[in-house]
Amino acid sequence: MTMKSYLPPGFIVERDPNRCVQCKVCVNQCSFGVHYYDEDEKVVKAHEQNCVGCHRCVAFCPTNALTIRHNPLEYRANVNWRPEVVEDILKQAESGGMLLTGMGSDKGHTIYWDHLLLNASQVTNPSIDPLREPMELSTFLGRKPDRVEFDSAGKLKTVLAPQVRIETPIMFSAMSYGAVSLNVQKSLARAASELGTLWNTGEGGLHPSLQRYAANTIVQVASGRFGVDADYLHNARIVEIKIGQGAKPGIGGHLP
Repeated sequence: MTMKSYLPPGFIVERDPNRCVQCKVCVNQCSFGVHYYDEDEKVVKAHEQNCVGCHRCVAFCPTNALTIRHNPLEYRANVNWRPEVVEDILKQAESGGMLLTGMGSDKGHTIYWDHLLLNASQVTNPSIDPLREPMELSTFLGRKPDRVEFDSAGKLKTVLAPQVRIETPIMFSAMSYGAVSLNVQKSLARAASELGTLWNTGEGGLHPSLQRYAANTIVQVASGRFGVDADYLHNARIVEIKIGQGAKPGIGGHLP
């Protein structure tokens, strides 16, 4: 018994009966099981709920009998509960899975990096006026005292907490091994090493091949303690203790 789906088909498969010669090319070419041959009626039909709109069947149809178009169904207007949101919830509820896309998000989220304006007119080496406009990008990470005291000889009396110096004031955020691939983490570690900054392992442990980047590595310890051991903690510049999470969209450790 097939469970009733509350999801309407996203696409409508239109087949021109005057052109279709029942050659079954669409049946053989579709990997989503949209097209099938009805043995009783001797005609090709479609499971429209399986269609993803790839148009492969359209391209391979020898008589141009197929047209795929969006289902024109509409929902009650709501700025928050948009059709895409409602259908995504239904898909996850019915499948028990999570919605993932490759090559970035397929949602209309703002890509803030594309909106950054970098004005490099005064950034030269040396600076245009090094006396009045000294440039220093180095940043120190660590607890800062409310005030510092010096002795009569000008030496610092205040005991400072350990400080970590990075040459570039931009760090890579945590992306765990498992949420992203080892190749991604290798790229982050190498880039951090060459730029004089830090990358973050996330809570997925540290692959042995990345231990050589310890001077530029932040290792993360979270409640699950995935991959945490003595070597993990010692092969790092900083140990980050994670007490909360808000970066991922509530569907586990996979990054869309």
